[in-house]
Amino acid sequence: MIRIAIVDDIIEICSSLERILLHYAEKIDEKIEVEPYTSSETFFSALDNNETFDLIYLDIEIDNRTGIDIANHIRSVMDDELQQIVYISGKPEYSIKLHETHPLDFIIKPIKQESVEKIMNRYMKISGRFTDNFTYNIGTDRYKIKMKEILYFNVSNHTTEMHTKNNVISIYGTLKALEKELKRYGFLRIHRKILVNSLHIKEYHYENMSLNIQLCKCQ
Repeated sequence: MIRIAIVDDIIEICSSLERILLHYAEKIDEKIEVEPYTSSETFFSALDNNETFDLIYLDIEIDNRTGIDIANHIRSVMDDELQQIVYISGKPEYSIKLHETHPLDFIIKPIKQESVEKIMNRYMKISGRFTDNFTYNIGTDRYKIKMKEILYFNVSNHTTEMHTKNNVISIYGTLKALEKELKRYGFLRIHRKILVNSLHIKEYHYENMSLNIQLCKCQ
């Protein structure tokens, strides 16, 4: 489970960001717990009570204490480099002044879903929850391939096949297991026998879908 704090004195920002994060959790099939704080005082109380978070979305201009003050407390007083910080602000000029607190990223209001998902994907990779490689078995041998190189998987004659740009590779494993493993990486089950890497989807049609490289017909 990923524990996330949102520290912002505008309750609408907290609610909007929480919805985006919970939608992201559902999308990647990951448990995320979100704790909103609408004042620096309540957040400091949580820290004093030994609350820790994997990721903190922190408003720079929250109230009588700035987000930078809070981040300095976490980094210097608590001597904590593990809790990742993402600054929130309506002023992009702040982004060049924050390096001393080693933030993961910086997000500008109004907060957009695609910006949050980009940050979360980066966090998932840094934390080791995401990997750029897919590991598979052929017999007793184990191999790795970059996720982006996979076009789709399909089942043919009771065999699971992995399609890349240049090869079709028969691998060990069921499509159901692959779907569960790869959902968080954007792989979509578009047919009972086909699992597609959404990175390569060009357009959808009722009976088929066009990939950037080849056409996958679902019958």
